[in-house]
Amino acid sequence: MHYRTHCCGEHEPIKLSKEDDDLSRLIEIYLRQLFDDRAVSSENQKKLWEYYYKELSQAVDAGYKPNPEMYDPALAHSLKYNVAQFSAFKETSFRKQLEAALTKDGKIVPWGEFKKIAYELHIEYNRRWLKTEYHHTVAVANMAEKWQEFEADADLYPNLKIVTAGDARVRESHKVLDGLTLPVNHSFWKTHTPPFDWGCRCGIVQTDEEVSEKIPNFKFKKEHENNPYYSGQIFNGNPYELGLIPGDKKGAKSKATKYFNNKVLQSDRSEQFKTLSTTKKGKVLEHLLTKKGGDYDDILKTATEFSKLGKTAELMPEINEKEKTIRSLIFPNLKSKTSNPDLKVGNLFFDIKRPKAIKNILGNANGASKQGAIAVISDSQLDKPLTDKIMQNRAIHIFKDKNYQFDQVVFLKDGKLIIFNRKGV
Repeated sequence: MHYRTHCCGEHEPIKLSKEDDDLSRLIEIYLRQLFDDRAVSSENQKKLWEYYYKELSQAVDAGYKPNPEMYDPALAHSLKYNVAQFSAFKETSFRKQLEAALTKDGKIVPWGEFKKIAYELHIEYNRRWLKTEYHHTVAVANMAEKWQEFEADADLYPNLKIVTAGDARVRESHKVLDGLTLPVNHSFWKTHTPPFDWGCRCGIVQTDEEVSEKIPNFKFKKEHENNPYYSGQIFNGNPYELGLIPGDKKGAKSKATKYFNNKVLQSDRSEQFKTLSTTKKGKVLEHLLTKKGGDYDDILKTATEFSKLGKTAELMPEINEKEKTIRSLIFPNLKSKTSNPDLKVGNLFFDIKRPKAIKNILGNANGASKQGAIAVISDSQLDKPLTDKIMQNRAIHIFKDKNYQFDQVVFLKDGKLIIFNRKGV
């Protein structure tokens, strides 16, 4: 499956890192297992994915390293998730190519014949192509960093200009864009920033020169129509999808998400949250794996209101109950061993509930308590207005119920918090 265009210069098989020997050992096991068992174990599939991901993740770090005050953890997270997907498709494509090489004319080929073909594929996928992909990732990630600088300096340098390397190795499709000058906010830049292809050496410079009268005709591959700052992607499309059946594509996407999420959750807890907003004394933090659907808006409103009270409110992810070690780090001191409360505020956990009827408020509150969290009752889906009298009445009933274990219940009415304490009602 050769999808590459010719890059500038020759690519010899070289070691990607000091761990290349580990890759060689892994490939030996990978190939032998495939030949003997006609399949590769999920464990060894994951190990090869991890090798790809580590190389490309390091490439993201090498390219995207702005000053601490400009570092965007959400952007870095998105770029790395993209290379995680790319890595999963790369492993799947490599394995499918090897599976096809197992047979000839309907018969299993001898080990020696298979090994020869397999090692040729290994050189392509794991040395030549991976080296190119590494350098491409560095360049794209660096463009994300540069774009932050471009926007920050837009008042001084309102325009950007494409510059090529200016030598005989520049591709014709890139030459036509040499000198193209457009405003920073021009729609062209939303999808077109260097590198424009594998091995591309083009760049962008800030300028106050006059803008170009027109944009020349050009055509790039889909995966290179990209601005990583806006898209949060290294690769806009994945060439390793070519030739894969829908089931293989679905499996690759699923594995990428699972593997990547585990990588995130195994990192230092402080690195897993991004700052959404700050107040004079409080702030809102969001976990990188927080899901955006469902009651997200109410969760965010609640967190924002807590921050106005001088609290640090953390929007939480969902973590499988089997991940006991990770849960203990993300949900410290949570009584429930299975639940996923929505918010952590100080040392307390809160869970947002959106009952559709007043009569359901008590049940929702007990549901939160069962999760080891204080209930936050939102009026966003109630069939009747949430009056002060109703809130007072419901709070009394909640505190009287033996199933509610906390001394506080919170209502979110019209986007504002109303807090009741057990002793105060």
